[in-house]
Formats: sequence, C-alpha cells, structure tokens
Amino acid sequence: MKRSFLCSMMFVIALIPVSSWAQHKESAAKPSSLPPASLALRAIERTPEVQLAAAALARAEADARLRRVGPHEFQLSAIPQRRRVEGGPTFNEWEAEISRAVRWPGKARLDREIGQYGVEAAQLNLADAHHAGARRLLALWAMWQRASVTARQQHLQVDVWERDRKAIARRVELGDAALRDRVAADAALAQARAAALQADADEASARRMLQSAFPGLPLPPRVRLDAMPPELSGTNLHWSQLIVQRSHEIGAAEAVVRMRESEARRARADRLADPTVGVRVLNDLGGRERAVGLVFSMPIGVRQRGAKAAAADADALSAQADSAMVQRDVSRDAREVVARARSARAVWRSREQALKAADDSAAKAERAYALGESGLAELLAARRTALDAALAERRAAVDALEGVARVRIDAHEMWHHHTGGSDPDEHAGEAMHLPDL
Repeated sequence: MKRSFLCSMMFVIALIPVSSWAQHKESAAKPSSLPPASLALRAIERTPEVQLAAAALARAEADARLRRVGPHEFQLSAIPQRRRVEGGPTFNEWEAEISRAVRWPGKARLDREIGQYGVEAAQLNLADAHHAGARRLLALWAMWQRASVTARQQHLQVDVWERDRKAIARRVELGDAALRDRVAADAALAQARAAALQADADEASARRMLQSAFPGLPLPPRVRLDAMPPELSGTNLHWSQLIVQRSHEIGAAEAVVRMRESEARRARADRLADPTVGVRVLNDLGGRERAVGLVFSMPIGVRQRGAKAAAADADALSAQADSAMVQRDVSRDAREVVARARSARAVWRSREQALKAADDSAAKAERAYALGESGLAELLAARRTALDAALAERRAAVDALEGVARVRIDAHEMWHHHTGGSDPDEHAGEAMHLPDL
C-alpha cells in the first residue's frame, strides 16, 4: 500500500505546474506584449502634456502671423473746435491727422524669421511631447507587466501548495509523514496566499496608475509575456547615432538658438527707431484758412534700445549654451539607453539559465520527498529557490523587452508622432489588434 501511495504521489507531483520554463517556452508564438501603435498614439495624443504642447504651437503660429503683420497700425486723430474772437464772429474749426509708424525693411525680414523659427521650435516641442508620452507609457506598461507576472507566479505557487498540502495531509493520515510536515505545509500555503494577495494589490495599483495616466488606452485583463524578449539588432554606435540624429529635443533647442539670434539682430536693428509718417489737414476760420502738411516723427533716444540689444545678445548666448547642454545630455542618454538594453538582454539570458537549473533542482526535490528520501524542509527550500528564479527570469524578460522598446522609441521607430520629416514609417508592419496580454 505504501508503494501504491508513493506512485500516486509521484503522479500528482508530475501534474503540478512548478516549472515556468516549460510554460513560457510554449508561449513563444504569442502576440506582442506591447500595445499596437494605433492605440498607443491615440492614448498619447490625449494626454495633457501633448495638449499643452499643441496649444503652445497654436500660440507660436499666431505670434508668427502677428510678427508678419508688424506692431504698427494706422492712427487717426481729429480735433473739432470753436474759435470765438472777442467782439467778433465765432468760427467752427477742425484738424485731422492720419499717421502710421513704418518698419525699416530689414526689421520686417527679421520679424518673419523670428516667427518662422518660433513655429519650428513649437512643432518640434510638440513632437518631443509625444516622444516623452511614449516613454512614459512604456515605463508604466512595463511596471504593470512586472506586477502581473509576479502575481501570476505567486498564484501558481498557491496552486502548488494547495495540492501538496492535500497530499501531505493524506500521508500523515496513513502514517507515512510526520505531523510537523503538515504544519510546515500549512505555513507554506499561508505564506503563498499572503504573497499572492500582496502581488494582486501591487498589480491592481500598477494598472490604476497606467489607466490614470492614459485613460484612453484599453487594457487587456491579463499580461502574457513572450517567452523570449526581442533582441536589439545592429551596433550600439548605430542606435546611439540614430537617436541623436532624430532627437526632437536637439532640433527644438537649435531652432530656439536661431530664433534668439534673430531676436538679437532685431534688437540691434531697433536701435534705429521706426519713423512715424502721416498727413495732417487743418480747417481754420470757418474754412477761410486751410492747410495740408506731412508729419514725420522719430524717437532719438538710444540708451534704452542699446540695453535691450545687449539683453537680446545675452539671451542668444544663453540659448547656444542650452543647446550645447541638450546635445551633450541627449548623446549621453542615447549611449546609456542602448547599453542598458544590451545588459538587460544579457541579464535575462543568465536568469533563464538559473531558472532551468532551479526547476531541475525542484523537480528532483519533489521526487526525493515523494520517495521518502528527503524531508519537507529540503522541498520547501527547493520550491522557494525555484519561485525566486521564476520571478527573477520573468522580471528580467520585462526589463529586456522595455530596454529594446525604449531604444526603438528614442530612435523614432515605435510609437512615433510624425511631423513631416524623413523618418521611416515604423507602423507599417505592426499588428493593429490589442494583444490578450
């Protein structure tokens, strides 16, 4: 009878899904673990950060129109009056003047340049806001995936210990195991259930954070992570140079430099003030005396305008320094994000090998316990090691997936908002359905 029980015990253990290695090997052909471009871009478009950048672009376009028109308008003035001569008649008199300040031709050209560069910078800032939104979506999505795979592994452990607890309780009834084994199994099951509840809470929290930041993005009920995360093809130098070359942040900073330089030239040109010209008409003594004249006026102060020109020159130098800092930071971050993607992939490979070894060790511990060759303490230790290895491998897979996706996002090859540039259309080959993750 003991032999029959041991055989049945080994059969039950063989059915227990302790090896997540076999499970994630079977899921290699499942859909991508990231949202498709159409849904991601729509959700990013609705974020307040992008709406703010869109409003700034509308403001820049209005400012460009204002600069094309210029700051000056026609001015009309009229002075009706009555002249009374003591002891004589009373005359109705009036005078009128129409005038307008006129920009010098060079100033008008500079105003158009300033408006053009302002619109260019605002367009690039809008695209960069989309880029920042894509990175924020990826980070929150990856955080949710980590929490989801953790919750799934914890629930698998609960299932394992519920089955083991029943088997161990049966062995205690038959006198084939000590009572302390059942107590230890009860403790292990309670700990697994508590860990699963905590993992569920963490997963729900991560899901709420994602939904709060991107309420327009439909979320699947579960995350199904691919067995093998994608690998970053090409060299590190290729990706880092591509990220720098396509950086909207660098382009916007350079556009601001050009705008500030044009503003500095405009301020220097404004040291020669715009003249005001007009026509003045007089009607005196009830029409007996009439006059028509030209009006010309021009400010002659230079100290205030010189100070404004100096301030504009300083702003241009500041913009150049800011552009250099942006170039430096983007180049550094590009190298760093590519290096992190490579290292995350290497870490996942190592975790994968560790998982295989831990699963083999757990399977041997289960067989040894079923045959009475080892105690429950050894089985608990092997299970704990296998669980830790499974969690580490799945979280490393999420890290590797996030690393590659971050490089592609920074290189504008995924979830990219096009602005009419020469970037390739990265969405042509992406699935348009939401994967059941």
